[in-house]
Amino acid sequence: MGVVNKILSRAELRDHNLKFLEIELNEGPIIHIQSDSFRIEMKIEEFAQLSSKVIESTNKLMKYKGFSPKKWPKQN
Repeated sequence: MGVVNKILSRAELRDHNLKFLEIELNEGPIIHIQSDSFRIEMKIEEFAQLSSKVIESTNKLMKYKGFSPKKWPKQN
C-alpha cells in the first residue's frame, strides 16, 4: 500500500454507487486514485496526462451540452 504523503482531493459522491473518490500522493512518488470499489496507481507523469485529458473532455462536454459551472449545484 505505501505511505500517504498528502490527500490531494476527496469527493463525497452521495448520488452514485461509489461512496467517495480520493486522490492521494504516496511515497515513490506515486498517485493513487481510489474509492470504496477500486484503486488505480500511477506515476505523477501519468496522472498529469490523465488530469489534462479529464479537463479537456470536461471543457468539450460543457461546450457540447451548453453546461456552465455557474449553473452546477454547490458541493459541500
